[in-house]
Amino acid sequence: MKSICEYIEEDKKKWESLPYIAVKKDGQFISRTFGEVMEDVQCLARALISEGVRGNVMLYSQNSCEWAVADLAVLGYVGVCVPIDSEWTAFDISNTLSVIEINTVLYERSKRSVIDELRKKYPAVRFICIEESFPKLIKDGKNAAPLSGKRDINETAMILFTSGTTNRPKAIPLTQKNLLHNWNALYARTPMTSADISYIFLPLNHVYAGVANFLYTIISGMSIYLCSDRSKMLEEMLEIRPTIVCTVPLILNRIYGAADERVMEMLRNIRFLYCGGSFTDPKIKKFFIDNGVNLLEAYGTTETSSVIALAKPGDDNYDCCGVVLDGLDVRIISPDDNGVGEIIVRGGSVSAGYISQSDKYSEFDDDGFYHTGDLGYLDENRRLFLRGRKKRMIITANGKNIYVDELERLILKNTEIKSAAVFEEDFHLAARIYTDLPEAEARKYIEEVNENLPKFKRIKNLYVKSESFGGRIK
Repeated sequence: MKSICEYIEEDKKKWESLPYIAVKKDGQFISRTFGEVMEDVQCLARALISEGVRGNVMLYSQNSCEWAVADLAVLGYVGVCVPIDSEWTAFDISNTLSVIEINTVLYERSKRSVIDELRKKYPAVRFICIEESFPKLIKDGKNAAPLSGKRDINETAMILFTSGTTNRPKAIPLTQKNLLHNWNALYARTPMTSADISYIFLPLNHVYAGVANFLYTIISGMSIYLCSDRSKMLEEMLEIRPTIVCTVPLILNRIYGAADERVMEMLRNIRFLYCGGSFTDPKIKKFFIDNGVNLLEAYGTTETSSVIALAKPGDDNYDCCGVVLDGLDVRIISPDDNGVGEIIVRGGSVSAGYISQSDKYSEFDDDGFYHTGDLGYLDENRRLFLRGRKKRMIITANGKNIYVDELERLILKNTEIKSAAVFEEDFHLAARIYTDLPEAEARKYIEEVNENLPKFKRIKNLYVKSESFGGRIK
């Protein structure tokens, strides 16, 4: 297995003039070549190293060409990349900084108010604005000292975080070996090449898009178009006519609602339309597949560097969430009479375990298996069928994990609230609380709770009950 820096150095020469990353400017997609992007990657890496940037480097930005350059520079040469959700607040980032030490934060200009709040609290952390600093850093990096790439594929290359609303979030270390392990199995099932065009609208800080949709492009050589505006997704897809797309059920449902013949013809042009992150409605899956769209459901977790199971092209079983990838050992433990038990997985893509914390529901055992906390069963063809969760967690339609217990504990910090239940309602979070507070005060308190949460964790609908209630609502 090659290291990431070896792929970068190879791509710079092999695909020097091949289009790589395209972003929209003034209404037109402008593409940069592999040679140009990889030159920027190496120049930025040289400059960051000469500036003393090292260790854990946080990346706090929406999708952009600069995000991709920074990600590869850190992964290949500088240190350990810590990409975080662009919707995170200062509260979320402070929770993260309680788990691991961060040397530098690379942030986009729109996050300045959050960064200004963090500067006061963390004076030892270096904060670098992408838009303001990258042009000069890349220019300076052209004449900086020669690079020495990170060639040990067993060293930690990336740290990703799961939910951490009320307590220390779980930090998941992933090595280059973890990140690149599934490529051969994925290529064998869905061979991606330099002739492919990928359209990316999912956030690159997530392992699903960040690995399968982006990192693997340095191996396949496919070109990338970055979505400029989610409200214009279909319009841009019709313009670009991509052949590789990663989506989530929420977006798939929206496409289903707008699927006229022009859209369907474009979708049929997609060689591999992956859908993962949460449960896909079998009826919607059947509609697309029956109409000639190569829709492939995927199942995976952050702890396993994304994909565990992926549907095989041509498989008409609409209920399964994929077939286990070659090279992974997936088992069902403590099955019931129907064969349903907890899904555990072992293999080269699986993290060595959380940094300084475990989860009583999802954990790593002494035999190297990750216990997912998901319930399901396997058939004789290694198809995987999901049947629920061991723990109370909502997986939103756009693939984000929300731990219900954590949000309820946060609400119950107000001792005037006697009980609280958080649940999903029409693709948004809702809460039912029991309290003797006036309703206006209760709603004001929930608004204050929401202020410290990213948008996807905020309570949208609130139901206030005044009658007494004993114990937690189920």
